[in-house]
Amino acid sequence: MPNRHLSTVAAAALLAFAGTVAVAPAASAHDAVGEVYGCLYQGQFRCGYGGVTNGHTRVYSCDTASDGYGFRTEYRLRNGATGGVDDANGSSSGCSAITPGTAANPVAKFRACQKQNAWWCTDWLTA
Repeated sequence: MPNRHLSTVAAAALLAFAGTVAVAPAASAHDAVGEVYGCLYQGQFRCGYGGVTNGHTRVYSCDTASDGYGFRTEYRLRNGATGGVDDANGSSSGCSAITPGTAANPVAKFRACQKQNAWWCTDWLTA
């Protein structure tokens, strides 16, 4: 009889665990970030950064250097469409963001860019 009781307790514990796993929220997708360095005094400081968040749907751009140059994050969606978001307020607090991706057509690649004489960008990064 004690063995039967042990089996019942084990089965109840397994069902409780399975129920907990079944109702647990899905893990959020990873965020990706790209940074551009080479600004200000002797080019030793970060110019800005940009990336992809919210399950590969949101693209943001943050200018961090008070150097008078613009900062942009360019993106490529899974279907090949491209675009970009410029940090609208320069190096002031706050970043700019758009949501061009969807669950069916997420952001696949992105790169962060600093505008000096020409756009100076990271390699294309996987979102």
